[in-house]
Amino acid sequence: MKISTLFILAITALADIAPPPSQFYPLNRKGEIPQIQPYTYGQDVFIDCITRNIDNGEHKFDSNDRIVYGAFPVCKETGQPLSFHYGVSEDINCTITFTDELYHLFQLYIHEDSPFSCRIPLSTEANYLESGGAFIPLTFNFRGEIHDAHLDIDQHMNLIIMKPPNNKAEKQTVISAVAWSSGTNATRVIIGEEMTLELAVRWLDNIKPSGSLTKGLNSLPFDDGFYKLHMSSVPISTKTLIFLLIVVALVASSVSCGGYSMKYKKRGYGPVDHESSIAKQD
Repeated sequence: MKISTLFILAITALADIAPPPSQFYPLNRKGEIPQIQPYTYGQDVFIDCITRNIDNGEHKFDSNDRIVYGAFPVCKETGQPLSFHYGVSEDINCTITFTDELYHLFQLYIHEDSPFSCRIPLSTEANYLESGGAFIPLTFNFRGEIHDAHLDIDQHMNLIIMKPPNNKAEKQTVISAVAWSSGTNATRVIIGEEMTLELAVRWLDNIKPSGSLTKGLNSLPFDDGFYKLHMSSVPISTKTLIFLLIVVALVASSVSCGGYSMKYKKRGYGPVDHESSIAKQD
């Protein structure tokens, strides 16, 4: 057998065991890497959610056979559907009214027959999603119990949103998001009643990706790779962490100065005048 034939066979064998090609996520409707108009700090982040048939939980589709999305239920506090502020970790209350339709949808969500699936647009352009733009999924995982005449729902939710770790203005978008019930007390709800969702919204911007396959490629909306949580990850943003460190430093400095002052007083030292000089008392 010729060497060239052996070489071709070897290359073919390596191709068979090579890992499958990787693809950036998310892509737009055309299957292309999205171009974005980035968010700015504090800007409103709007979401919309998959509409479902209350009989079976199946998606609703439009005339083009595309999934129909609708607004999140209106919050009584604002008179608007739920939204967040980009990069701002905060606690949000959103009181919703259980119409007949919403009540039956929550039966599906709690029983896990259908997910409460929403999405966050990758870009801030007007009508971005309607024109086929890319988005990040956000699923609200409610827990509770279904009864014959009412629902018990845990409305206390942690909501984590991850954003790029750098401060480059052109890369300010969203990487991933998830929300889940985290309380021990459920609220009893019937049709026509209200329930206040208590959302602890936390933004993570201190996670750097590992395993990049396109490092330095500027055409991506953000760096690719695995945004893996640290074993001892602090679930707060870098800005919040820096603020807390400054506060701790100031408190420590104050305590330290107070301790030195008490030590000098015990040894009989006192101020010479109103300045900071110290003199020994006879």
